[in-house]
Amino acid sequence: MARYEGETKSGKLGDLIYSSWNGRPYTRRRPETVANPRTEKQQAHRNAFAEISRLSSAMKVAHKVGLHRQALRQKLDTYGLFKKLNKDCYDADGIDYARVRISLGMLAGAVITSVGVDAQGVVSVAFDGHAYSGRRSDQFYLYVFCPDLGEGLFMEPVARDAGFVAASVLEAWRGHDLHLYAFMKSEKGQTSETIYAGQFSCPGEQKP
Repeated sequence: MARYEGETKSGKLGDLIYSSWNGRPYTRRRPETVANPRTEKQQAHRNAFAEISRLSSAMKVAHKVGLHRQALRQKLDTYGLFKKLNKDCYDADGIDYARVRISLGMLAGAVITSVGVDAQGVVSVAFDGHAYSGRRSDQFYLYVFCPDLGEGLFMEPVARDAGFVAASVLEAWRGHDLHLYAFMKSEKGQTSETIYAGQFSCPGEQKP
């Protein structure tokens, strides 16, 4: 409903809208249709953003280490950089974990040569740390993520020369699929690109 304020109208009357700007009255016509904020494309975009935001929170232990240096350079926090890097990893089928990036950088990486998860839930990864050169003091970080529970953990980092890392996963992860990621980190905080080591099922029954 329109109202009068002195000689000036304000509000709605029929299909007209009365208002003022910089002290001057103006009138505009109400649009016949309002842009739909819930189109299929817009909803897909919102869903993707929400899923990647949740993944960023779930993987914070990893990207706070793997993206720290690059986030500072881009004047972002690691949450924001993670979402920027992984915004295209979600589609109608869900998150493509093989494309997720938890680290970024120019440091020489490593080549995963074998991966195993035994009946006791011990994850073991063999790697060639010098496939792309690199310093002996560089550290190899292995990160294991369980999407069903939205949890992840770092294995204790080992030297580039070690070529092997192994550790037990959480008991609650038994019977769930796991995704393995790795990256190298130097003494100065430089990091390599993400190395995706694959998806594996942890032996055992899921806990109720």
